[in-house]
Amino acid sequence: MNDNENKLPLNPERLIRILFGIAAVLLLLLAVLTVFVIIGRLPDKPKPQTPADSAPPQNQPVDDGVTLAQTPDAGLAYQDSITFVGDSLTAHLINRGVLTGGTNTKQVWRSESNMINLNSQVTSAKIILPGTGEKMTIAEAAGEVKPSILVITLGTDWGVSYLSETEFKDCYTKLVKAIQKESSKTTIILQSIFPVTASCATLDNAKIDAANKWVKAVAAENGCYYLDTQSILKDENNCLKAEYCNSDDGIHLGENAYQAILAYIRTHAVPD
Repeated sequence: MNDNENKLPLNPERLIRILFGIAAVLLLLLAVLTVFVIIGRLPDKPKPQTPADSAPPQNQPVDDGVTLAQTPDAGLAYQDSITFVGDSLTAHLINRGVLTGGTNTKQVWRSESNMINLNSQVTSAKIILPGTGEKMTIAEAAGEVKPSILVITLGTDWGVSYLSETEFKDCYTKLVKAIQKESSKTTIILQSIFPVTASCATLDNAKIDAANKWVKAVAAENGCYYLDTQSILKDENNCLKAEYCNSDDGIHLGENAYQAILAYIRTHAVPD
């Protein structure tokens, strides 16, 4: 008998079933392999964020190297080491009698009119030097006295209402650089512009908030500190608290406001 006669003929139907079986196995292996690849590429499950993870605690601002952070109360000696210069709100530190020496304090530099406008003439504006009565520019006074710490508060008079961002920064920067040239060892603090009441007709808190960002930028660009005092003077509507206002214009402050400002300054002291 011929050997070929002992072999069963390959049934086409059977062949098709075998091929389908092989294809099914291959597809199953491919599917399993795809699943493993996808799982391997999945990112780790993120850790749920708690409020503490997503934001810094209140009253503990992020240290940006410019804004003065909260410190223990530095005391009256620290407060007495500060010289203040600025617009009419700074001049009222004298009228309110809240500094050492009361209304005779020598810690405040003010102009004859009690106003110092933040404008292109700010570097030539004259203050009356306490103790001598001599009129001189702020930079000249810094060169004469060499204050340890100089807190500057400008913008309410003229600056917020009439200057663009570029003009505001340019005017402020020129003054800071002029002071630094005359008294390089003086620590300069640029204090925020204070808020006004909701009824104020001449100033707007949204503009003040924008200008305070410019003040902070000038401080950062010129090696100064920024003092965010305005934050403790506001109510829940972003306006000056009514109990701090001492005038119908919604701008000027009472003695209690200045006490709050000085307390903030002492508890946000310049680092050693």
